[in-house]
Amino acid sequence: MADAPIQGHSYTIHQLFSGDRTFKVDNYQREYSWDRRDVATLVRDLHRSFRKSWKPTHGRRETAEYHPYFLGPFVYVESGETTVLVDGQQRITTLHLLLIHLYRLMKDREEGEEAGKLHNLISTSSYGETTFTVHAPERDELLRALVKCFPYELPADPSPSVRNLYERSRDLEEDFPEELAGEALLHFTDWLLTRVCMVGIKAHSNQHGWEIFVTMNDRGVRLAPIDLLKGHLIEKARQDTTDLNNQWREMLTQLSALGTRTPGEFLETLLLAKYATVDDENDRAAVTGASHEWVRANADRIGLHTSEDYRQFLGTTIVNLALRYRTLLAAARSQDPEFAAIRYNAENGLDKQYLLIMAAVEPSDTETEFRYKASLIASFLDLIYLRKLVNGTVSRPNELDDDIYELVRDIRGIGSAAKLSTLLSARIVELSDEFRGMSSFGLQPDNRRQIRYLLARLTAFVEAECETDRDELSEFVRYVAGETPFEIEHVWANKFERHQAEVKTEKTFHSVRNRLGGLLLLPKSDNASFNDKTYPDKLPFYFRQNTLARSMNKDSYRNYPGYRKFLKTYKLDKLMTHYDEFTKESIEQRQQLYTRLCDIIWDPERLGFSIPKNVSPQRRQARRTRANYDVSLSDLLIAEFLRPGEQIVGKHKGTNHEACVLSDGKIQMSTGELFPNPSRAAMYAVNRQSCNGWTFWRLARDPSQTLANMRAQALASGELDGSQQLAM
Repeated sequence: MADAPIQGHSYTIHQLFSGDRTFKVDNYQREYSWDRRDVATLVRDLHRSFRKSWKPTHGRRETAEYHPYFLGPFVYVESGETTVLVDGQQRITTLHLLLIHLYRLMKDREEGEEAGKLHNLISTSSYGETTFTVHAPERDELLRALVKCFPYELPADPSPSVRNLYERSRDLEEDFPEELAGEALLHFTDWLLTRVCMVGIKAHSNQHGWEIFVTMNDRGVRLAPIDLLKGHLIEKARQDTTDLNNQWREMLTQLSALGTRTPGEFLETLLLAKYATVDDENDRAAVTGASHEWVRANADRIGLHTSEDYRQFLGTTIVNLALRYRTLLAAARSQDPEFAAIRYNAENGLDKQYLLIMAAVEPSDTETEFRYKASLIASFLDLIYLRKLVNGTVSRPNELDDDIYELVRDIRGIGSAAKLSTLLSARIVELSDEFRGMSSFGLQPDNRRQIRYLLARLTAFVEAECETDRDELSEFVRYVAGETPFEIEHVWANKFERHQAEVKTEKTFHSVRNRLGGLLLLPKSDNASFNDKTYPDKLPFYFRQNTLARSMNKDSYRNYPGYRKFLKTYKLDKLMTHYDEFTKESIEQRQQLYTRLCDIIWDPERLGFSIPKNVSPQRRQARRTRANYDVSLSDLLIAEFLRPGEQIVGKHKGTNHEACVLSDGKIQMSTGELFPNPSRAAMYAVNRQSCNGWTFWRLARDPSQTLANMRAQALASGELDGSQQLAM
């Protein structure tokens, strides 16, 4: 058989970026336009596929047998040593950015050989000149800064591609899965390079490439799952099809106004919220992979038996709930005080709030019932995430997913808003220790986004309470999404020698300096101009800032009745005071102030919940999941391979870092910080974005034993097969 005139060839990611090949983006290609969700979806899909095969006990060689992953096609034209990208530049550009991020993690972890291999894929050198593998001259300065870990500021008028590339690089730092940055980093990188593939379609010329591009992207309209579902539902409805079609079109128009992907995302959210086995990963994947096929296969679960059922499902359930979904998405972008918690969660990355809200909302709910339910659920998620974050139980929003999936089951069909309030109030009672971990909570290598959020909430609350012409939500939005960027300010400059008299070691200095009580939120331009100054020199600057910063200056009390009233109302006179010198004791006092502010802002009754007085937390059983690792420290405690209070030690560059394993499976550093797993604690100890905590930490009673050794022994013993659980 003769060869086809147009052929495709499969490339691994390593082959794609190897050799002297450079990719050029041609003029008729659009700008790099992927947003945060696009990149997060790609990384999530890669992570999910990788985890189907990976186990922490595997050696790296075993990744050669891991399940492969197909990333799609790209179209190109060869021009000398340059490959002109005709189609596929969004994915290839994002892969290039991902390789740079992995390179930075390897460098940070001092994996020099592995970093070198990645560097050879990121760029090529010839005659002393470096060319990035995905080549566009306008991006070079940004990419050089990323590779060298240099600070970078966007120019005054950047191109859309440069701006987007910069923003996506920051998103990758914040959103990259902790598991992949920790114990799985080397395995994941091996798998990505050798088991993830794309198919290249070679065109004969630029014109031919353009023809292929047009054929692939502009010939006919590809039917999305929601379009295919409409055809199926209308066919089954049999009657009133014209009216149903008109309702459907109106619904799509309204949803599409918020984004081209919104209709499909609504359909997936609806099915997961109301009908799917949401805590079953395979069922979730079936819904998100082909929602229309899932509906066909699960008509009984949805209650679709007669033509009337189909008419009700399309004309009432879908259409009415689509309007509710649209309202929720709009609230996440607006400044509606009644939906403030929805906006807060959106800024914090808690996108699963829509799933949980849609599970509680019914098509027959009145506007008042809908708004009350939505606000209550959003406030609940905001509360539990902040408490769990501060107490070291979670570090990223997606670590709440299992809790949300469990709640979805419980609140489906709950009916009245009163019953919903009772259920959520009971769940709040089950939370332990309120803001117990706040005493040592602070800035860590991977939680800058969360710290900025928390500071913005505290600052906005104080400002709104003291200034009658300001409201809390508007102030918050100004700090996180206003025209003037705000940054985290350390009150202590990074000068150990200035504080050596009261903090004896550099490790303790950084721990104290990064405490939340030693941080403020200030405009970026002001922060950059004086962050190395001494505290007395900073005080005049603080006086011109928000009330939370201004309160540190003794002049803040003069001619400011709103501030004095605020202190009296919340009994903060002794905590919110000025400081002539800002010492370690001052930071501890400010930490107490911030803790008290958290108690006020996230007071369940202030948020609309009814909490019984004098009720101790009812600790719930922790469900064993694969959210972080196959084996957790909790498992080792249950099997008695570790003891509650077990002392562990890690050594880095001649410095010993001490911690202990608590009875609930968390790790507490000697300086007080709490972490949910070994790698998070190790990253903090060595001040890096990547560290394998299972091999870093050793038992103090037997330094020959790492936590990884203990895990291997427990697995070999068979003691981990039981279903015992720890109380949370």
